[in-house]
Formats: sequence, C-alpha cells, structure tokens
Amino acid sequence: MKKSFIIWLTISALLFAFSAYAAQYVKGKHFLPISPKVSAVTDVRARHEVVELFWYGCPHCFEFEPYLDMWSEDKAADINLVRIPAIFNPRWEQHARAFYALEMIGDLQQGHELMFDGMHEQGRALANLDSMARFLAAHGIDEAKFREAFHSFAVETKISRAKELIRQYQIRGVPAVIVNGEYRITGNSAGGYNQMIEIIEQLTAQ
Repeated sequence: MKKSFIIWLTISALLFAFSAYAAQYVKGKHFLPISPKVSAVTDVRARHEVVELFWYGCPHCFEFEPYLDMWSEDKAADINLVRIPAIFNPRWEQHARAFYALEMIGDLQQGHELMFDGMHEQGRALANLDSMARFLAAHGIDEAKFREAFHSFAVETKISRAKELIRQYQIRGVPAVIVNGEYRITGNSAGGYNQMIEIIEQLTAQ
C-alpha cells in the first residue's frame, strides 16, 4: 500500500507508547467477552490466536491495516494472526471469495494489498468476479486460476466457515479483532486503532 513516511513514523510512535497505557484497558468496556468461547480457527500451535475481521470495501479496515501490519511484523512468536473476511451481505461475500481464492492460488499477500488499494486509492468498485479478475490480472495474478478458485468447493467451504465464525464472534461491524476466541475488540470499544493494538498486546501478554 502507498503509505507516506510521516504516516509510518506516527504509527510507530503510537505503537511503542503501549507500555505506559496498556493497563488502563478494562474488560467489558474496552474489550468485550465472548460467551461461549470460540475454538481456535486453525491447527497452528500457538499460545495465542488473534483474528482480524475485515471487508475490502470498509474505509475503516483500510485505515486499520497499516497498524495491524506493523504490529504483525514484531509480534511475539507465540501469536498466530489469522485474517477472516466478514460476510454480512452478498457484496461482502464476493470480496470474501476473492480473499480465499487468492489464498488458494498462493497470491494472498500481493492480492490482499491490491484489493485494498484498488478500492480505496484507485476508487475501483471491484464489485464482481469479472472486475476483480481483470484488475488482479493487470497486476500479474493468473486470471484463469483466480476464476477457477473463486467458485471452487474449497472456497465454498471456507465461506461457510467464515459465516459461522462471524455468528460465534457476535460481531456487527468491522474492523474487529478477536483474541483467543474469548474477547472482541472494535474501534468503538477500544477508542481508536492504536488502542486496538494496545489491547491485543495487553491480552496476549497475560
């Protein structure tokens, strides 16, 4: 993504201010308990699992992404970060299919960034398979493989699983973060994007 040096400096300063403020975050106010607890999403052996729920068309998710990216670069080795596309309507499902199709063909890292940039920096709607396939192909992603994966059984299975997890996590909007299947964090509950990262740090340090 196109991020200016000033933005990165600002985010860095905010993230490294964590130690002075983390203790102020309170369960039930800044992060909400999930009952019943949701099982881990993957089989990866890790002490903590952090799940991000997002939608490519969400401007708040686009703004939160650099905060999460920077945190993930320096996160503890015992934390497994999982991204799950939220699905609340048919349009969101199209973008969730794109996410899982890109994952399936091994182009998720590049494609994830392209989808966010295309919608928020280039103003593209990317509302259906054809527009997404052409856009991604223009940036070197195999169009035929992407189209084939988009409606594959494997992607269909992941879509069904994502819908079930969204119900279990009890989320109503994005971006949202789930820690260890026990706690839900949103921008509103936390008070901002940097605060979301600080709460993740607080919960995974316990």
